[in-house]
Amino acid sequence: MIIHELAGKNLGKYRLVKLLGEGGMGAVYRAYQEDLEREVAVKVLSSSLVTQPDYVERFNREAKTAAALEHAHIVPIYDYGMQSVADGATLIYYVVMRLLTGGSLAERIAHRESTQRPFPSPAEISTIVQQLASALDYAHTRGVVHRDIKANNVMFDDQGTAFVVDFGIAKLLDATSNITGTGMTMGTPSYMAPEQWRGDDVGPASDQYALAVLVYALLTGRLPFEAETPFQMMHKHLNEQPTPLSLHRADLSPELEATLHKALAKEASGRFSRVRDFAEALQTAIHKEAPRQPTGFFVTPLPRPAPT
Repeated sequence: MIIHELAGKNLGKYRLVKLLGEGGMGAVYRAYQEDLEREVAVKVLSSSLVTQPDYVERFNREAKTAAALEHAHIVPIYDYGMQSVADGATLIYYVVMRLLTGGSLAERIAHRESTQRPFPSPAEISTIVQQLASALDYAHTRGVVHRDIKANNVMFDDQGTAFVVDFGIAKLLDATSNITGTGMTMGTPSYMAPEQWRGDDVGPASDQYALAVLVYALLTGRLPFEAETPFQMMHKHLNEQPTPLSLHRADLSPELEATLHKALAKEASGRFSRVRDFAEALQTAIHKEAPRQPTGFFVTPLPRPAPT
């Protein structure tokens, strides 16, 4: 059974109602939990990635670790489990989370591009970065590194509050998927820190690097490194400096560029000590910018497809 064809099925006590989205790591459904009479989100992990004999043990370990994270800006995990479907031919692994209805950051970026809306103001970006940084620092102090910070893994509620999702998922899939086949740590090419490309140890500074890529994209609508293939992307992250902000937006200050440049340092030791320090430096640089009108980028409701 294909994971994007599960609408109408039950996984444990959760009735999968509607497919919300899918990607390389799995599919996400809006679901209903009858015993508590609430809507939830259920992430079904891609069965094609479940190839290792110790997967069940690792799934349980990473799910428990992620579920233990309790923070205002980390989406809470309610439950997790596995279930046989298709007459026992397929084992489905799933994680149950709070349902967030404000869309993902990736959706908001795509909506801005399609409607030609203004970029979010630097102050609006700083507010969101403060929220994400507090979540990441909280996880880091508990020995948990996200490994795959990107626009798709930042979600919003209806009030525009940001949440980090998918803690533990990238680590869970490290042993089952990579880009080059050489043991590279799992991640998303555009956001991967140099140490991830090299297959070195991944730490809090790797999440900081990815968050800096995200900030760069929010400020400019572009990525600091752009390439047509993963190999070209690897070369740029390892050997080249990011395209200067001023080439995309002349109105942004040198202080803001210097802050991003430090967070995007090639060596982890050259970055800020903590993600929170990066967020605070970003806020300080932005306070020196000329005030700009808020755009409502993070709170304006996104258009939703008509019910079918």
